[in-house]
Amino acid sequence: MKNPVLQLFIGILGGLFVPFVFGWLFLTSFYDGEMTFERLVYLSKFPSIIMNLLIVAVLPNMLAVFLLNFFELWNYCRGVFVSIMLYIAVAFLI
Repeated sequence: MKNPVLQLFIGILGGLFVPFVFGWLFLTSFYDGEMTFERLVYLSKFPSIIMNLLIVAVLPNMLAVFLLNFFELWNYCRGVFVSIMLYIAVAFLI
């Protein structure tokens, strides 16, 4: 793929998708209770829990930025970095 705009969007989509997966895996591995949709809505009423979960979920994106930078895949790196900034903005707005 030589198109830099397409590489940027792939980086953004990957950067937005990976924290959901990592956050879900983190939540299911460290939370002992039953996770239902109602329980998730109840937990969303506590901004500190959501902010901490968002910050933990962004960690794999930071690793991806360093790896993409190492392999000189600049446009993918920019896309993942944009998604990191979106997650951090959401975490601070909550």
